[in-house]
Amino acid sequence: MCATIYASGVSAVLLPIVVGTFLSTVYAEVILEKIGEWRGGPALGALIAGLVLFLQARWMGVAVDLVRARGRAESFVALRQSDAWFARRRRTRFRMIVVAVSALSAFAVAEAAFRIFDVRSPAQPSSANQDWERTDYRLNALGLREAWDQPPARDARLRLVFLGDSMTYGDGVEPEEAFPHLVQELLSLGPEDGVLSLNLGFRGTSPGWQLEKYLKLRQTLFADVVVQVVYLNDLQIDTIRIVEIYGVRDGDLWTGDWSFVLRYAERQVRYWMAWNRTLDYMRGGDNDAARGAAWAKFKGDVRACKQAVEETDAVYAVVLFPWLVRLEDYPLADVHREMRQFVSHLDVPYLDLLEAFAGRDGDALRVSLANEHPNSEGHRLAAERIARFLRDEVLPLFGRK
Repeated sequence: MCATIYASGVSAVLLPIVVGTFLSTVYAEVILEKIGEWRGGPALGALIAGLVLFLQARWMGVAVDLVRARGRAESFVALRQSDAWFARRRRTRFRMIVVAVSALSAFAVAEAAFRIFDVRSPAQPSSANQDWERTDYRLNALGLREAWDQPPARDARLRLVFLGDSMTYGDGVEPEEAFPHLVQELLSLGPEDGVLSLNLGFRGTSPGWQLEKYLKLRQTLFADVVVQVVYLNDLQIDTIRIVEIYGVRDGDLWTGDWSFVLRYAERQVRYWMAWNRTLDYMRGGDNDAARGAAWAKFKGDVRACKQAVEETDAVYAVVLFPWLVRLEDYPLADVHREMRQFVSHLDVPYLDLLEAFAGRDGDALRVSLANEHPNSEGHRLAAERIARFLRDEVLPLFGRK
């Protein structure tokens, strides 16, 4: 009975240590990756990591002495109070051996389980370059993804001009599958009295660049309605930052070449880091100062676009395109709230497309796992909602329904 109680007590002490040692072994990469990101810099990161290891070693030492004392309190106290140099040296060496053996044993068991049950890390998504290579991206003489080299002559059709980035441009789909073209089809009333949609979207642009493009063509577009399609990354257009995020997500450490456990841990850590960096990117920065500056520039550019459009007596409208990721539990609702609050002060028609996509499977609406742009189905859903928005809130201003 006493032996059973003793064994249970020792197990209760050693089990958390073994589990903790295993977790610290597997997720050591978290410390390695995060040290350079902590606000205190690498020095503080190294200090915290060292403190964690020190506390773990101290706890392991207590457990080892408890085992050696066979559960007897007087023996345990004697061991802890021993000042003999050789006893301390033997105890330290024994602790190190136990730590090493427990860590290796836990890792070996985990590695065997991962291999037996074939637990592998999530597959890396294919490069978005493969999607681009399958699509026709030819531009006309004006640098637009349109068949004409000059805007069509003025006629009776209501003219819609879409400003935006790659979401509007139609990355990953053919020109006729992009929502600006689909909106034209949905709103056209007849051969002589219909809607003409002009797509001025271009990849990697923000409202400031889009304004410059619009001003160059304003006198020949004859726009009746200009729809500014905003995407969340308009707050921080930085291709270098995007490349860095993809580098973190898609990188590989040599340790994963021979271990299922370490490969799995590495992929989880990398996806977690890329996820958080992407959220910061979509919010305009990783601190309040950066986000404040990003929002200030964005708002100034949008106001300038509105002014330029209304100078020609055209109607200006804003559409917000959501990030097609985790739509069932959307992570960027705060940005959408801020956008709605800002546009409400502009007094212009506004549509948030999140309502058209909410609750759907984002993976089924994107070009691929590596490409966040909407596929043909995503463009179709967007077009239907935009067409209804224009029909209900904009076309009546021109006497059309």
